[in-house]
Amino acid sequence: MHKKVAFVGSVGSGKTTIINQLSSIDTVNTDVESSVDIGKQFTTVGIDYGHINLGDDMSIGLYGVPGQKRFSFVWDFVNEGLWAVVILIKNGDQDSLDDMAYLMKYFGINQDSTCVVGITHAEGKENDGFTQEVRKMSEKMEVNLPIYHVDARSKSSAMLIMNTLIAIKETE
Repeated sequence: MHKKVAFVGSVGSGKTTIINQLSSIDTVNTDVESSVDIGKQFTTVGIDYGHINLGDDMSIGLYGVPGQKRFSFVWDFVNEGLWAVVILIKNGDQDSLDDMAYLMKYFGINQDSTCVVGITHAEGKENDGFTQEVRKMSEKMEVNLPIYHVDARSKSSAMLIMNTLIAIKETE
């Protein structure tokens, strides 16, 4: 059985990086040089893809989507048949927090959804005030989501997200 996990979030939140850490295969990466100033040189314009095998009968596809809303037509493809969603948010970034609400609506996240929030770019500077703002946003959307500080560059940190998704699914 193949399961599909979407990694969504604002530009530069770490979607491509975390998929690279998790994937057991070489990832498909759709980064290109940005034609506008988005705060980084390269940006995802298609679907990044990685894969995890969990045995003979189960695998997980890791789908990273562009953070720019102008590429939301790609989100529609990934949104179909999702097993889980990971929302990545840049620590202390209000635009990223605002994107969380938009993405929760777009991907239909509700209390019955399997979703985890990862706050990135917080290594050594976790902001409890910002974490509380993320929690308040989740509550405003009437959903109680697990929220972690994650380092998208760290395999063990990335695995915390995947292990949480699997644990949630096992308790359903």
